[in-house]
Amino acid sequence: MYLTPDQERMLSGEEGQGCQKAMEILKAKGEAEGASRMVKITYAHLMPPDTMFFPFGRQGKWARDMIGELTDGVTRLKVPTTMEPKFLDLALARDLEFPDNAVKEMENIMLPAAAFYESLGVIPSYTALPFTIFPTKIGQHVSIAESIAILWYNSIFGSRCERDDGVSSLAAAITGVYPEIGVHLAENRLGEVIIRPGKDVDPVSFTYADWDLYSLASSRKCKEKTPVFIGLPTDMSFTQLKHLLAVIAVESGLAIMHIVGLTPEAPTLEAALGSKKPVAEFEIGQREIDEAYRIANTATDRSVDYVLLGCPHVTPAEMKLIAETLDDAKVSPNVRLVVSTTGLFRQMAEDMGYADIIESAGGHMTQDMCIAFAGTQVSGTIATDSIKAAFFYSGFSSKTTRRVRFGTIQDCVRAAVTGKWEASR
Repeated sequence: MYLTPDQERMLSGEEGQGCQKAMEILKAKGEAEGASRMVKITYAHLMPPDTMFFPFGRQGKWARDMIGELTDGVTRLKVPTTMEPKFLDLALARDLEFPDNAVKEMENIMLPAAAFYESLGVIPSYTALPFTIFPTKIGQHVSIAESIAILWYNSIFGSRCERDDGVSSLAAAITGVYPEIGVHLAENRLGEVIIRPGKDVDPVSFTYADWDLYSLASSRKCKEKTPVFIGLPTDMSFTQLKHLLAVIAVESGLAIMHIVGLTPEAPTLEAALGSKKPVAEFEIGQREIDEAYRIANTATDRSVDYVLLGCPHVTPAEMKLIAETLDDAKVSPNVRLVVSTTGLFRQMAEDMGYADIIESAGGHMTQDMCIAFAGTQVSGTIATDSIKAAFFYSGFSSKTTRRVRFGTIQDCVRAAVTGKWEASR
């Protein structure tokens, strides 16, 4: 694998032990996947294990030690960098049933780790929607460790990134390079299967929840094959795209998908497929959407204990729906309503009066937190508008004792008020 003189210097340790370790990781990854060279990246988005995945307990200590070795001697990252939300807003820890010892350990691991990354120059946006903070251009190479963001940068911006993890994205940010593998190569970005709506569904009239269901049904069809979506509106809103991409990102594990007429590399079906024949074609009709709904809903009784919204983070359009649905109602004393968003979106919600409506009703608004992870400790039934979150809460299995209700934001907010689930479908 060819390395430039600058890359060789990093590998030899001339820029410190941490940078050397980072280059060793990236070189080994590149060689394992047959890369011929490294490419320069313009941006990175991190998912550090000591703030996101394992910020407490034995694994938290292991994560801190591992990252300590990788960042030894590193004082500044080489590219603009953002990072994932923190595991938990500690102010809500007890409301979400985290024990005192876990909170104490997060104070000692997660908070100092976040401060350390900021000292390296990480932009403290703490979001699963980094494309709102740092958009990129078609053809630019980036390193992203967040499932929906990986799809967004590849499929909506036309940038190039693999499905990176917390270690490889940090190594890329430290060195400014990444092996030219996977969808960093043009030949690996072509679509393989076609997905179209059935004649009995109309995507133009979809709710945000319908986009989650369409996404789950689609991902169960395409699996590991890169899909090309046809028949979808080319003027999809930011929030609609968020729901479509979020579910397929975790269910299929894909790095790229194409929406004909919207994806930069898919102005036509032929372009998306590279003029090749598709491996398969699938229709997503009402039957498939109904099946996805049954999969996402694991609760059987009507009682709801928690309403958790914001996986990925609640957008201004969704904040408006929450506020309008609440109107003058109050959250039931038997229910915890938590609305998780970004710092930027929260400021917008405050300016527009939505935050005051939510908090006056008895709901909790938070920012910089991963509500998918933060909600995994609670007991009782959770209602959410996110299938991605529903899978986290139900333990990715129907055998868990924690049950989930999935529906529209309006369904969830009404459940927060009444304590009972009344689905609109």
